[in-house]
Amino acid sequence: MTTDPAPQTPSRPLYTARVQNLAGTAGQVRVRDSSAVELGLTTRRADEADGADGADGADGAIVLPTGGPRPSASGFNPEQFLAMAWSTCLGETLRVVLAEQHLEHESSVSVEVELHRDPAGGIRFVPRALVHIDSLAPERARELAAAAHARCPVSKLLDGQGAADVELVVER
Repeated sequence: MTTDPAPQTPSRPLYTARVQNLAGTAGQVRVRDSSAVELGLTTRRADEADGADGADGADGAIVLPTGGPRPSASGFNPEQFLAMAWSTCLGETLRVVLAEQHLEHESSVSVEVELHRDPAGGIRFVPRALVHIDSLAPERARELAAAAHARCPVSKLLDGQGAADVELVVER
């Protein structure tokens, strides 16, 4: 069975996340539009930063430290960010699917992202979502998990159905 590709007509976004990476895995990311987010002591607001790293805090961004995929890393790595994004999005989509079916079952989504060598060169991510729905027959739970996966925007992107553009920004 084939599916039609997503429509190519431009649409207005429902929401735009703005995250800026400074210095790859040796630096930090700035999460903008995060004024309502309160995090633990491992983060700092950009307005508390010294500004030397480009985090001037004018937009109230939250600054998260980044690190490589090593146990000794002092920040979050890309694998963890991908796992956070997918588990959150798939978990919320599953919650919506359950509500639409008038099912009041607790559910959870855990995501593991492995880093592998790519036979074509370089490295690649191998993500896997682990979905649990309490007190539901396995076959029905499997159907609902598949429905959530089919609707989840991050799942679509990971399955190659989304649009992931890369644009060059030239300093002005």
